[in-house]
Amino acid sequence: MSKFVEIGGIIKKGLGQQIMKKFSQDKNVFSVVVANGRATDIFDIQQFGDASEAEVLTMIVKENKGNYVFDELHSFLKLSSNNQAVIYKYDTIMKASI
Repeated sequence: MSKFVEIGGIIKKGLGQQIMKKFSQDKNVFSVVVANGRATDIFDIQQFGDASEAEVLTMIVKENKGNYVFDELHSFLKLSSNNQAVIYKYDTIMKASI
């Protein structure tokens, strides 16, 4: 039985393709998916009145490398200095096949 965690977030429009390119090559990442959306009060610049275009990120990652991949994503997005995303990591997902 494999154990996985979900790493996700709301990210600034245009960053999703860069994230997919970088993390889809990582053997610890099972999947990387990005969908379009809108967000309010997250980013520095509001493009549409009180909202901005955003992307919704979902990554499924091996549990034992979840913290490492989360830290890599945080570093890649430069979240210590840039206000361009909110990311999170869920608890363990159990997967079984019959």
